[in-house]
Amino acid sequence: MYARMVTSQVKPHQLDEMEAVYKDDLLPLIEHQPGFKGIFVMHDPESNKEVSITLWENIVDMEAFNVYVLSLKDAFTPLLATAPDIEIFQLVVPEEPEPVEVIALSESSLGIRIEDPFSQALS
Repeated sequence: MYARMVTSQVKPHQLDEMEAVYKDDLLPLIEHQPGFKGIFVMHDPESNKEVSITLWENIVDMEAFNVYVLSLKDAFTPLLATAPDIEIFQLVVPEEPEPVEVIALSESSLGIRIEDPFSQALS
């Protein structure tokens, strides 16, 4: 299984519009693509950073979707401050995750502050 991670810097005050594009445009297009297994969308309203992770059965299906996602370029581009960073990973653990719906959560939207145990251990 493979994951495509897209990290984007969204223009100020555009996170709601970006979320709407994911829900209204991307999700209906992607959920019927061969090999598609799930999607996570996360954003941080403090930094306007957004990360989406799509899960794919194989790399061929993941790359084939690139043709379809180009049709959404005009919807995404006006909302971005910079070009997105795209990374591809092979999934190691778990080997077969459960299907997921669109998720958009952040510390501030949940009203919590998550402490990073790694940074504390290194200081």
